[in-house]
Amino acid sequence: MRGQLKAWACLGSLATLTFPAPAAQAATGAQACRVTAAKPTISNGFVRGTATRSGCSGRALLRVRVAMAVSGPDRVLKSGSKTIETGSITARVRCTTTPRTYYVVALDAKGHTAKSGTARLTCGKFASTGEEALVKLTNKARAGGDCKPLTHDPRLHLAAERHSADMGAKGRLKHTSGGRTFGERIKAVNFPYSLIAENVAMGYPAAATVLRDWLKSPGHRKNILNCSFTHIGVGYSTKGQAWTQIFATR
Repeated sequence: MRGQLKAWACLGSLATLTFPAPAAQAATGAQACRVTAAKPTISNGFVRGTATRSGCSGRALLRVRVAMAVSGPDRVLKSGSKTIETGSITARVRCTTTPRTYYVVALDAKGHTAKSGTARLTCGKFASTGEEALVKLTNKARAGGDCKPLTHDPRLHLAAERHSADMGAKGRLKHTSGGRTFGERIKAVNFPYSLIAENVAMGYPAAATVLRDWLKSPGHRKNILNCSFTHIGVGYSTKGQAWTQIFATR
């Protein structure tokens, strides 16, 4: 059976990174103003660090830092800040397959500081062998066009994987899934972007064959060789041999 292909691209509005802040608790005279730093955790492929300010009666700038313990001066990987009276802010950094030791620092403009305990964290491989093969082949094709390699992002991979599973289950090639448009699917995994595009295909058992036919199609080839893209997500479903390639620029 000859495989089916579809391509789609769009410009999207730039999304800004925000830090979730739980509802502030009312301070009482018996409470002492303080900050706390929660031990880092992993969520959706990211190491998350949260700083909380409580028992305070005046607003002040609260900072959170996610740091990695290394030989020599420790390295701050991500930081964030927000002016609040009481509440929390969270910063996150991409988790790696290499085990690393992380901790969180919280401090405010009033001189309150806190440091969490350390956590040795690592993230396992999130993509299948076939999906990783398509990423490598795509980057090889891009290198021929003097484009930089794309980073396989776990959030885009999740969006691509879900869409391929939906196409496979319904046996239909499409760019919508569960009533959501392509752009809505990307927003659902919280990936901030300024430019996105997508290639989909069905009836291809291997990464090499689907990429070969995509490169023969002007629309698909344009997406693959667009040097503006920085990230990619690839998802494959054995049912229907469905592939989804999502390209994005932050």
